[in-house]
Amino acid sequence: MKRWVWVLLIALGLQAQEARIQILGTTDLHGHVLAQDTYSLQPASQGWAKVTTLIRQQKALNPNTILVDCGDTLQGEPINYVCNVLHRELPEPSIAIMNSLGYAAMAVGNHDFDFGLPVLRAAEKQATFPLLSANSQDAKGKAGFPTHVVVMVAGVRVAIVGFTTPGVPSMTEPGNYAGLAFKDIVAVAKVLVPQLRTKEKADVVIAIMHSGLGDLNGHEGDENAALRLADQVPGLDAILTGHTHIAVQTQHKGIPILQAQVFGRALAVVDLTLRYDQGHWRVATNSGRLLKVDDQTAADPEVVQLTRTQRAATEAYLDTAATNLLVDLDSRWSRMEDTPLMQLLHQVQRQATGAQLSAASCPGTRLFIPKGPTSIRQFWALSSYESQVARIRITGDQLKRYLEHAARHYTYSWEPELYQKDVPFYNFDVVDGVSYALNLGKPVGSRVQNLSFQGRPVKPEQPFTLAISTYRLRGGGGYLAAMGFKGEADLISKASLRNLLFDYVLSRPSLNPTATQTWRTIPYLDRERVQNLAR
Repeated sequence: MKRWVWVLLIALGLQAQEARIQILGTTDLHGHVLAQDTYSLQPASQGWAKVTTLIRQQKALNPNTILVDCGDTLQGEPINYVCNVLHRELPEPSIAIMNSLGYAAMAVGNHDFDFGLPVLRAAEKQATFPLLSANSQDAKGKAGFPTHVVVMVAGVRVAIVGFTTPGVPSMTEPGNYAGLAFKDIVAVAKVLVPQLRTKEKADVVIAIMHSGLGDLNGHEGDENAALRLADQVPGLDAILTGHTHIAVQTQHKGIPILQAQVFGRALAVVDLTLRYDQGHWRVATNSGRLLKVDDQTAADPEVVQLTRTQRAATEAYLDTAATNLLVDLDSRWSRMEDTPLMQLLHQVQRQATGAQLSAASCPGTRLFIPKGPTSIRQFWALSSYESQVARIRITGDQLKRYLEHAARHYTYSWEPELYQKDVPFYNFDVVDGVSYALNLGKPVGSRVQNLSFQGRPVKPEQPFTLAISTYRLRGGGGYLAAMGFKGEADLISKASLRNLLFDYVLSRPSLNPTATQTWRTIPYLDRERVQNLAR
């Protein structure tokens, strides 16, 4: 009998020396609340309402749970604009949801700056958890946000350190982050992580970062740096990432690296088993996985109720009548030929800047606005971010290099995959005001043919004014570097491209943008092939 008592006591003692902790991560919600597409109103397996159901289910399985978010939470959907610009008296919807769920921390994302620092600071005050960005610093080297937070879970001290992509200056206006600089993530982590182990006595250190995987052999200041962080900074037990909008589930040097999909389409889960050894908790095992929401995932009723007022204000705004379209606006063909949709964007940019030429990217691969009466809701999808429009002065040689850079989006015309995966659709620009062709049978760098302006070949030294987005002006997509532009814009619109678009369509009782057919691909791309590739 005594023998079995001792066995039981030993077993209980061993159990007492073990802890299981769960870290749940979201990222890049961009304000998506309900499980539907805001513009088409069709059902979609995404949003806070659905991913919250997964969060509650996982917390029920293990109460020793830490909730974190990797940023780009405050901007993207119309509800963010309505609450952060038009109706500042309303609570920020994502922050309200995260407060109710008991989030421990959020990493600041680049788009969280898009409405300016006052709005971001207001969200920070509303949050019951810290907004972290260890590599954001002011002119004196002082942290612009808390660098980390320590939470106690199951008797274990867990330090959460947050980082923001250093690419912020290329993705938002300078005034939106005035006074802040964004240091290299790995360089900052090399100093901070050891301190979390020594000064903070952390048993576990988790990095949450608004920055994607990147390259193992990347460089200082890289936009995406998770792999480099795992490789060069000892002392991390898990890394949760964001920014690149893709699902990531991998490991490096035994460290789980996970990124939940964009818009709440998945939840990142890290499971840690710890054992108490010589006065310290140590991670014994780790694992990472992604849980995806689907059609069967129920919408959380508390999220729906919590955001009712904000959503009602947003719906009233989106249902504002716009104009009567005399032609369909279809984005599917915008990467193979000139379209009325792209002409509309070019017309808006030209009117705002007075530029001779306009460069614009395809706003999406499946957007469709049918002819007839329209509302603000339909046009919002054409420009969902807060970029403005700039006018720059370039030469004919720079214009050709701009177009060659755009042509990298394609593989060779005979290959099964038409588009380069590392050049997303939003980094493919078309230029209006000149005529040209892109020969997809030629190698990258020699694809632009028959480039002409007003019926005459463009000369290398010929001057032009070009309208571009401020995302391009700040370096987005690498266009300015590719054409060797080092000057300054001589005009930047005060309003965003989206609001310029709204002004344009609201001021016209009817609208009939017409394609000019001034550019094409060689060979001419088959519509059926393009449509199949967009699925």
